[in-house]
Amino acid sequence: MAGKRATVRDIAREAGVSVATVSRVINQNGRFSKATEQRVRAAIKKFDYRPNQMAKGLRQDRTSAIGVVVPNISNEFFSTLILSLQERFFEAGYSLSIYNTNHCAQMERASHAQLAAQRVSGVVCSNPTVDVRGALDSSVPVVLIDAAPESQRAALERGSVCAFVCSDNRESGRLAADELISGGCRSLALVSATRHDPVGTRRTESFETELGRRGLALDPRLVICPKATGFDEGYAATERLLAGDIPFDGMFCQTDRLAMGALEALRDHGLHVPEDVAVVGHDDILIARFGRPPLTTVRQNPLLMGERAASLMLAMIAGEEGACGLCETVPVELVPRASSRRSCC
Repeated sequence: MAGKRATVRDIAREAGVSVATVSRVINQNGRFSKATEQRVRAAIKKFDYRPNQMAKGLRQDRTSAIGVVVPNISNEFFSTLILSLQERFFEAGYSLSIYNTNHCAQMERASHAQLAAQRVSGVVCSNPTVDVRGALDSSVPVVLIDAAPESQRAALERGSVCAFVCSDNRESGRLAADELISGGCRSLALVSATRHDPVGTRRTESFETELGRRGLALDPRLVICPKATGFDEGYAATERLLAGDIPFDGMFCQTDRLAMGALEALRDHGLHVPEDVAVVGHDDILIARFGRPPLTTVRQNPLLMGERAASLMLAMIAGEEGACGLCETVPVELVPRASSRRSCC
């Protein structure tokens, strides 16, 4: 470690424990054995590790709670993300204060104000549409999950204590396009996540780019941006597409719940999936494998995203300068099933 300042991750690696355990030992909260403490203390001594005392001082009048703000807790992706965060933060001796915004900017702002009043030790915001920094003290660590690039730049330009985690949403759009085109589709429809959502925007852009690379174009008349991303919205969006005068033989629905609604609408109109219209969803929630037919989808990893977000948050709380400004991208993968594979049917 000569010439390089040790980080809390170095201490964790040397002691053979998690970052959360190192945080508990340093802050003397939560549970850990005497043997574990001795290993952590030995690693701290070996690397001459010194937590950021300024950050530690600023934390002393805060509660041992982490705020978590999500847009839709009923969505399996976000509930799984919360479970992952809870496990890691509980291990480190922190409780969670969870807010659900229902994709409402006003509720998002109210959640931020409540968390500021609670003097939480940090805030994790998933798919934010409102800048949480406007409500918090600038020293409060924030992790933004799937935030718009401009939100990331703004946070860093203001010198915020902030880090970022995101799914590889550009790869998501490319994988969906490749699957549909490789299966013989030539006229593709897209049912987006909600309008102006940064995640949906990135998926749509990469989907359209891959179509162009393969000599196809995305007809704007075949793009639907519903107000929500549930089953009913997927059904209604598909009915709108079918009522139009532009035929299509493939669909990319940017959530699995949208896709399940699409499957039902296509079936109600006497169309066969994938022979008439192939369908690809996104997320790989539990019901995707039980669709009629089973749904091809792009799998995200909310458990890993929660782990990465918690690790970054704990590192910033510990005053680790290297954690601030980091952006970790979590890979996605295609899960092929019968809804897009004509050979499967």
